[in-house]
Amino acid sequence: MSKTGTRHVFFCSAASRYFKEDIHGSAANYNGFILLEHSDPFPEKISQAHFDPNFIAGLQELAKQKKAKLLLIRNRKTDFKTCRLIYVDCIRHRYLTLLSTLADVAAIRLEFYINNPDTIWETDPFFVVCTNGKKDKCCAKFGFPVFKFIENHDKAVPVFESTHVGGDRFAANAVCLPQGIYYGRVMVEDVDAILDATEQQQIHYPNYRGLCTRSFLYQSVECYLRERLQDFSTGFDFTIDAQEEEEEGFRFRVTANGASYQLRLLKKVIPYPYYLTCKSQKPGSITRYILEYFDRA
Repeated sequence: MSKTGTRHVFFCSAASRYFKEDIHGSAANYNGFILLEHSDPFPEKISQAHFDPNFIAGLQELAKQKKAKLLLIRNRKTDFKTCRLIYVDCIRHRYLTLLSTLADVAAIRLEFYINNPDTIWETDPFFVVCTNGKKDKCCAKFGFPVFKFIENHDKAVPVFESTHVGGDRFAANAVCLPQGIYYGRVMVEDVDAILDATEQQQIHYPNYRGLCTRSFLYQSVECYLRERLQDFSTGFDFTIDAQEEEEEGFRFRVTANGASYQLRLLKKVIPYPYYLTCKSQKPGSITRYILEYFDRA
């Protein structure tokens, strides 16, 4: 290669945009999060964090029991003396925050506070933005500018940069907690709209991946309902009255906003011509649920 030549660098997030992959219905599936403040640069694996390995192992086991995701977090308030430990319950839309010294944080038994009836729970929204370039370089390249823009925004919404939240190729990924609203392909120019929507108890649909408390299938049902009903409130909900699995997909009868609807979704496995992550060794495939039929029941 000549000195004036350029070397191609692959970014999985850029490839997903080029492929025009639909991000709706792609949120990682969790019922909650355990957030542990970490002052040093993020390691590739959480087990490599600067805490007692037994403490980390205990948090990972608790996360498994709660179907939660353990993340390392930090922001401009992070220091080398204190440490915040936060449990987010995305089912009940609430979170608790414990403040400790670095020396004492490993002694905290988080499950005691989760189960304690006297625990003070908060509900005000805040964000985590994945910036962990050691997991995938797209997370750092696209995530860090978004994190810093939110951190310095006039709205002063609390935000942390974090380790991997899921969805390398959808970077930048931001999660609005405690509801577990996943946003993907977030650019700095999207932040104003996302924060405005959050303030108005709405979702910003162009960047909406889904709710982490729902499966990929039910996220797809939700997104199609939102599109047809043009309802983008954070309080939007639906009930599945009947579900039938077919050879090529699913039929649903659902109730939303006081009315009943019928949907048929086709399950399609689509060959993906690019690497799914920046570290993948070969191209893969993606599964999508395509709306074939929608009508009032």
